[in-house]
Amino acid sequence: MKNKFLITVFVCVAAFATYSILNKRSSTITGDLKDFAVSDTGSIDKLFLVDRDGNKSLLTRVSRSKWILNGKHNARQEAINNLLFTIRALEVKSPVGKNLYNNTMKLMASKSVKIEIYQHGKLSKTYYVGHPTMDNLGTFMYLEHSTVPYIMHIPGFNGFLSTRYLPKENDWRERFVFHFDPRTIIGIKVINSTKQDRSFTVARNPDSTYVVSSLLNAGKSLPYDIVKLRKYLDAFSNTNFERIENALKKEQADSILKTAPFAVVSVTDDRNYTKTIQLYRKLVTASSRNQIDEQSGKPLMFDMDRFYTRIEGSDEWYICQYFHFDRIMVTPQVLMPGRLQTAEDNRY
Repeated sequence: MKNKFLITVFVCVAAFATYSILNKRSSTITGDLKDFAVSDTGSIDKLFLVDRDGNKSLLTRVSRSKWILNGKHNARQEAINNLLFTIRALEVKSPVGKNLYNNTMKLMASKSVKIEIYQHGKLSKTYYVGHPTMDNLGTFMYLEHSTVPYIMHIPGFNGFLSTRYLPKENDWRERFVFHFDPRTIIGIKVINSTKQDRSFTVARNPDSTYVVSSLLNAGKSLPYDIVKLRKYLDAFSNTNFERIENALKKEQADSILKTAPFAVVSVTDDRNYTKTIQLYRKLVTASSRNQIDEQSGKPLMFDMDRFYTRIEGSDEWYICQYFHFDRIMVTPQVLMPGRLQTAEDNRY
């Protein structure tokens, strides 16, 4: 049952849908409201998006290039930039024709995303984002206090715009597993439980030199190429997960935790902040790209493309892709002078 808040959110659109059905009115209305765009997006300090299913995201600007999601998460800046560009570049393509008016209003009353735009702390504009047109080159939108919906587009862009208005919290969240400034990293520890020769540490000395040590050979120091090492450190500035695993049930998570992670990676910065992640194999499912081992011809047990990740101290689970972690799950020998990385180095 929908709560009173959600009913209130959509009552305006629903009212116009009912009115149109009862009165069979034309959509050709002069002087109607159609100023969807906000030219000064720099003055926007808050965005609120909500849909009929109760998904909602409150995006609050805290600096020129940082937004907070629902008061607790960092928002993805590229998604913010995409939405702000859309808000600024949005133009009317055409009013909704008489033959589509009633059906459009009914659909928007039942399935649309409401966006509230705030400038300098005050609500400046509210509109509803509906479904794409049949040719996917326009998007139905309705501006609050208007009497007719419009087909909106961005000139020069061939596509619809509804996917930029995201009400679900997880769609806005930053996807960083590691997001360190390489210059601040003073320690890295990689423990590979399946291939112990890949377990090693990197430590920065006070004089900004480094020590690379193998954990297999009692902490034996290894020679390294400083260019390769800096490239390796840089990998920790942007290591992402693919998505949050919402479908994982508690009993499934408990079952995974009973198995040993195939790797544990820790990074420490110069504030002595340490972030540790645990990597677990993911069983093959019907959606896995590879089902059969090419060499043996037998069914695979584990997914060849994706695995689970858990950040120490968090209950959330993430799906990550192996190819994105190839940069950090290396063998320490890759960091040595003259050593080239091979395909075998990416099998962990």
